[in-house]
Amino acid sequence: MNFTTDIANLFSQRYFKSVYLQGLAFMLRVWVIAFLLLSFSSRSSAQLSGALTIPGDYATVSAAVTALNAAGVGAGGVSFNIAANYTETITATISLTATGTAANTIVFQKDASTTGANPLITAYTGGVGTPATATQDGIWRLLGSDYVTIDGIDLKENAANTTNPSTMEYGYVLYKTAATNGCQFVSINNCVVTLNRINNEAGTAPMVDGSTGILSANSTATAATTIIAVTSSAGTNSNNSFYNNKIQNCNTGIALIGYAAASPFSLADQNNDIGGATIATGNSVLNFGGAAGATVAAVGIRTLAQYGLNVSYNTINNNNGSGVNHETAIRGIYINTATSAASDITNNIITLKSAATTSVITAIENASGSTAVGNEVNISNNTITNCTYSTATTGNFYGIYNTATAAILTVANNIFSNNSTAATATGFYYPIWNGGAVVNTISIDNNNISGITFTAATSVPFIGIYNSGGGAAASLSISNNDISGINYSALSTAANTYVINSATTLSQFISSNK
Repeated sequence: MNFTTDIANLFSQRYFKSVYLQGLAFMLRVWVIAFLLLSFSSRSSAQLSGALTIPGDYATVSAAVTALNAAGVGAGGVSFNIAANYTETITATISLTATGTAANTIVFQKDASTTGANPLITAYTGGVGTPATATQDGIWRLLGSDYVTIDGIDLKENAANTTNPSTMEYGYVLYKTAATNGCQFVSINNCVVTLNRINNEAGTAPMVDGSTGILSANSTATAATTIIAVTSSAGTNSNNSFYNNKIQNCNTGIALIGYAAASPFSLADQNNDIGGATIATGNSVLNFGGAAGATVAAVGIRTLAQYGLNVSYNTINNNNGSGVNHETAIRGIYINTATSAASDITNNIITLKSAATTSVITAIENASGSTAVGNEVNISNNTITNCTYSTATTGNFYGIYNTATAAILTVANNIFSNNSTAATATGFYYPIWNGGAVVNTISIDNNNISGITFTAATSVPFIGIYNSGGGAAASLSISNNDISGINYSALSTAANTYVINSATTLSQFISSNK
């Protein structure tokens, strides 16, 4: 036996065994750390799904949106149930960038298991934008998000924002993120949006004027005043609905602004719905306009480049006793240009009060539908009531005012009651005025025009129905209208005419009018 050799062998075995065990322990620690990191990463990036609560799963709506943007939507979609009476004052605009699908929707809603007031989100203080700046101030924006429902969540301007530019430009807004990514299948329902009417700043297109309760914009959040030239149907804001909302104390109630695309118009907004098909789904736009020293028009509902549009069952009143009469032009519903478009403007109740002198007041104005391609503009079953223009001198007052050259124009079953103007000399009041050279059929039938009062000593004429539209091949019907109760409170030398038709239509049926 070689003692020296045996000691060396023993030392060598123990040494390498120790090294082996140390290496094994090190590898085990590496595996444990890797497992923990993988587990944490998996949990932190897991898509959100199922029913989540606020407060509860998330402390605030802002935190929930941040988490959703980071993780995305999981199978079956996600619903955030926000407790009744919940309040939150944000420090920056809530920005939703996550998007849902038809199978995996995103819902933010008042928790039906709780009772009390709608959740309320109050704006941050110290806004710096205006309707003319590239980046604007607002409470909640959707950035190219699809299949989103917001139900029963109220928004409110911060009471500290009393002057411009600190005020918000919008409550809810649907922005695009690119020419190929708009907001689609979005529903905003049962919400109360209260802004500040003092924001009467002029907007730079495609933005609209002043503070706007709900806005669908053809622009991005960081270039709000730059028109997007949409390049695919995915870049439109389409198939969106706005039901049973109350919009108040703003300059513009609801505005949908699309891209003025060329035929076949697939790059313009499609099938948007303001008000639905029943009284229960109609919106209320109340106490809008009225900023001190207002220089731009106030509008209840305003659209541009909308196809398959429905504006129905809405109540529009710019001063129900809690508002301020607007000092310049005011419109109830203003449907602006959409070439060859069809639209329905039905069953709305409109009351307007003006404090202007020479500016126009229009309950329903339509410029959508020219360049006829078989399209119909339907303005029916609306009620225009209790409108006043007590400060008018030469300002005109229109009930229904159409300039579009559609294929078919229907103005039927509308009611005009208890409206008045103090217009003098060249100021006019037209309950129904059509100047659109409609191609096929004009039907102005079964309207009831009554209780109209001229409050000033005046020679202004009253013209109940005025039509100068209609091509040589058009068929015109002005029938079964009831015009009565036209009152002058002072001596008038006006030559009143109940129906004037100056169109050279092929066939005319003007009969059975009372």
